[in-house]
Amino acid sequence: MNIFRIITKFLAGICILILIILILQYAVNPKYTFPEPQAFNGDYIYNPYRNFDRTKWRMANFHAHTRKIFDQAKSASRSNPLLDSLYRSFGYNIISISDYQTINNYESKNEWFVPVYEHGYQYYKNHQLVLNAKKVNWLDFPFPQTLSNKQYIIDQLKKDTTALITIVHPMYRKAYSYKDFKYLSNFNCLEIANSKHLFISYYDNILSAGHPVFLMADDDVHDLKNIKDNVSSFNLINTDLLRDSILYSLRTGRSIAVKLNISSFKTNEEKRAAVLKLPEVSSISFKNDTITVSLNQSVKIIKFIGQNGTEKMRILNCSTGSYSFGKQDTYIRTEIECNDSTIYFLNPFFRYNGIRLTYYKASYNVLETWALRSALLCILLLIFTIWYRNK
Repeated sequence: MNIFRIITKFLAGICILILIILILQYAVNPKYTFPEPQAFNGDYIYNPYRNFDRTKWRMANFHAHTRKIFDQAKSASRSNPLLDSLYRSFGYNIISISDYQTINNYESKNEWFVPVYEHGYQYYKNHQLVLNAKKVNWLDFPFPQTLSNKQYIIDQLKKDTTALITIVHPMYRKAYSYKDFKYLSNFNCLEIANSKHLFISYYDNILSAGHPVFLMADDDVHDLKNIKDNVSSFNLINTDLLRDSILYSLRTGRSIAVKLNISSFKTNEEKRAAVLKLPEVSSISFKNDTITVSLNQSVKIIKFIGQNGTEKMRILNCSTGSYSFGKQDTYIRTEIECNDSTIYFLNPFFRYNGIRLTYYKASYNVLETWALRSALLCILLLIFTIWYRNK
């Protein structure tokens, strides 16, 4: 009988805890008003590559794991030098370790060190990379998240205005929908490629809604011994090897996301040879309303893509491609397919008013938030009154 009572009380406690979490997530969490977004507009064109230096392309990965949430610290201490040596052998200049809910300081001796962790620990994979993190934020919602839940978490992470927020693997377990990205704001980047997937259609949805979000590509490596899991997606950042310079380049779009075609590689030596043969982007210019991209060797295709992911132009077997930014164009981004089918994704040129990149931002809906909280309080008071009178 005692065991039965203990089990009953335990299960009752679990149910009460779940009820409290449900109330906090769906009733207490602030509600937002999401204005209907508009496509980029204005008389000026934002050029993310203005005055870039072709000698300062740096190879970087920001999404890699040496431990999971419940792994012991000693497992990470063994994996940290292994990860570092692997990426250095491929010529990476910036090597980040983004463990779950943990800031890994293994690389902190380097001037380029950017502290980063992967935020989020629930089943539904609503995860974000927090770059330049000073501390770990443990706020998360365990049940399927509403649009307001997702925006609230982003806003909490952005309370540190020096942090850079990147949304990762949006399609995993349907963490984010295309509709979500029509309205979500206050994040900096979208990770459009990892070792397993491309998420480029999500990116065109973001840009078509007028959000000035830039690209990142990272491995999201979990198994350093798996050749398919590492050195498959990376960033080329035009920057000095200093933390502030790196963050500035990512915030302003002075970078390129690369999805390496690793399908035929059986060894890391083969992969290293292929990385060394990749073309260099030698020039990205905007003159007389014309975008011109040049490489130091011929590539298979250069594509220019605009509103709603529409292909505007493609040029075959070339080392230079140009596109005239028309009056009807809201944004233009460039994709370069190399001869080995590796793809370079360039950040977009887009219209703006010459001062601010966007005026769009979800706003805290005070009336709806407190109306729901007040209704909840009234229900709880009613329940307590009925229980007290019948006690």
